[in-house]
Amino acid sequence: MLKKMTKDFQYPIFKEFDDVWPILTAGDRQHGFNAMTISWGGLGTLWNKPVAFIFVRKQRYTYSFMEKCDSVTLSFLSNDYKEAKALFGSKSGRNIDKFKETGLHATLDLDFNGYYVAEAEYVLKLKKLYSLDLKEEGMPENIVNNQYPQKDFHRMYVCEVVQYLENEE
Repeated sequence: MLKKMTKDFQYPIFKEFDDVWPILTAGDRQHGFNAMTISWGGLGTLWNKPVAFIFVRKQRYTYSFMEKCDSVTLSFLSNDYKEAKALFGSKSGRNIDKFKETGLHATLDLDFNGYYVAEAEYVLKLKKLYSLDLKEEGMPENIVNNQYPQKDFHRMYVCEVVQYLENEE
């Protein structure tokens, strides 16, 4: 018999974005790259493919790399790197070299033509499939008021998970 769960039930995978704060890295050898911490996103299945859903605001520097390149990674680092992840989420790559500032290392995967964070416990290599701008129409008013007071809605990216890498150390 199945047990009825409360609506606050959380399977651990849902906490990966909220608690672990993956570092999204977008770009390639030709265009360069940038990385930022994200806390909104998800994993699932769409179009018979394993996918990640990623949300990026248009004013973020990483947005331009998301638009130009199909290679995207999510690097999941332990909380030993919490300060570095905080910097990746609060400073712009337009103004500083986040990798130099934090001591983390960007690794170029030549076969994938994309970058990931070498210190990650695990990495999802993603291929961008589709994007969609979130719009105010149909969105609950309290979410618009609380999350988008400047009307700076995110763009949602649907990306196929093409490979999982696990740190061997």
